[in-house]
Amino acid sequence: MRHKTSGYFLLSALLVSLILGLCILLNLRCPQAVSDDALTQEQLTRGVTLTGWQQTGPRHWRFAFEAPADVPELVLCLSTRSLDAVPEGLEPTDQRGEAFWVRPVPGRTSEITVTSTTVPQMWLMLPDTLWHWRELRSSLQLMALVAFASMGAGILALFCFKPKHELGVFLLYLGVMFGWGLAVLFPAGQTGALLGFLMGLYFPFAVLTPIWLCCSLLHVALPRRGSRHFALSVLATLLFLMLGTSTQTVLRSVTLQAGMAMVLVVLAQALAKKERPAWYLLAGYILTFGLRLTIVLPSFRFWFYRESFPFYMVRCARLYDIPFTLGCLVFVSRRYALQFDRTEQLAQELEARVTQRTQALQNETDARKSMMLNIFHDLRSPLFVIGSGLDTLAAAPDALPTLLPVLQERVGFVRRLTEDLFLAAKLEQKQVLLNEDRARLEALTAAVCSACQAEAAHKGVELRTDTGTPLPVWGDAVRLEQILQNLVTNAIHYTPSGGRVTVVCAAENGQACVKVTDTGCGIAPEDQPAVFDRYFHTTADTKHDSTGLGLTIAQELAHLHRGEIMLQSEPGKGSCFTLCLPLLDAE
Repeated sequence: MRHKTSGYFLLSALLVSLILGLCILLNLRCPQAVSDDALTQEQLTRGVTLTGWQQTGPRHWRFAFEAPADVPELVLCLSTRSLDAVPEGLEPTDQRGEAFWVRPVPGRTSEITVTSTTVPQMWLMLPDTLWHWRELRSSLQLMALVAFASMGAGILALFCFKPKHELGVFLLYLGVMFGWGLAVLFPAGQTGALLGFLMGLYFPFAVLTPIWLCCSLLHVALPRRGSRHFALSVLATLLFLMLGTSTQTVLRSVTLQAGMAMVLVVLAQALAKKERPAWYLLAGYILTFGLRLTIVLPSFRFWFYRESFPFYMVRCARLYDIPFTLGCLVFVSRRYALQFDRTEQLAQELEARVTQRTQALQNETDARKSMMLNIFHDLRSPLFVIGSGLDTLAAAPDALPTLLPVLQERVGFVRRLTEDLFLAAKLEQKQVLLNEDRARLEALTAAVCSACQAEAAHKGVELRTDTGTPLPVWGDAVRLEQILQNLVTNAIHYTPSGGRVTVVCAAENGQACVKVTDTGCGIAPEDQPAVFDRYFHTTADTKHDSTGLGLTIAQELAHLHRGEIMLQSEPGKGSCFTLCLPLLDAE
């Protein structure tokens, strides 16, 4: 990851250098003049950067020039870095002390003498040029203040509804930028000592806040309070602020550039960790960094860069931090937009689940109503037969031998139906407890088939068995017999006379399987998915006298044994129900 971080950092540094180089080229296109030059009208209209000052003595500097004959008045403007300079014999244009009147003598060389500890940084221009640039600077300053205030109002509203740490840091950053913009309203050099010290801290603090903001937005873990790293980070911050306000120009400039480069390191590390949204922050900060370098570049007094008056005016407007601020705003907006989309998605999923669950409850309610109707019908039929038989016996007692088998069969049906309903209710309430132990599924199958031979023979159905494969399983023998009993009797009931039911025991893929195959009517494809539903009723015309709960009970008992009953059926050819249970190792 170090290689990726280095790569992203070098790419960012290259782009910053390109932006700085473009600014230097644009600055060079502005007119410059050395001492003893003859100035033209065009140069003075655009604003001339005075270079090549001649030192005539300790702290004394001279600049000579020849103005056009038709220029009665000029204005000498001072940079904030040269406010300690005092032009001699010149009248200030206003109380701010940033500009002075210069009245050249036509046809003669005019001189400007300045008292300054360093080489003065000044510009000479026509008065209209100064008023034009001052109006433009005021408009740009107002634009920057409105931009920072508008973004701050939006983030503050978001913070009130969703107070989060990253939004608080963003508000702090916007507050610093807004204060930094307001600072230009105070005339430089005319503030008190305390206010001047605080304004001197502003630029270093404006460099620090983007580091905190990037770490907060990207969730970079900062040292916790009380830890060793926290103490070191506090010391590093204090050292940065101290060096960033140093009177040594080069030291201060290098410190500020190192702080700005630290933001690139944080963003490069985030991109190396595949935090793709960090591109929004990096793109804005590359532009801000490149433009900010034009602020500290004049401090080095490079021969190739003398800040022009247009660049100075734009710098005073505090526009350089807007690109990074916009990048942060896009980053935050994207994050909350994605969270909003996620919330909408969760709401839609929840609504779909509620709708699905409501439909399932409605279906279950309808199925219960249908079941109750079937139960009432199944109970009324045998009760009607029993009631009619008892009435017949009351009138003719000698008919008892004839009616007794019918009454016994109907009473037995009512008893089976009651037992199945009771067991189904216990299964639904998870109240069935298994008495589990090691069991032989093939032996249980053989016993059930032996008990069902008489019923199959009575109906004229051939019952074949193959129970020779050992199938040791873990379960409740009584409940396993109940599952097998339901499967075999169900196959016999749905197989017409002359048909065949085959029961085969086999071990397949680590499972004990019992396959019950019949040659009955089969099950329609549209009925097969719901054949094990608790309140399912087949659409087939063939019916038999059963409770209708056998397959449901068998499947739920199979699930209690960590198994399952599977169905394969073809209408007109028959069905195959396969009970599969986990197979134990043979003893």
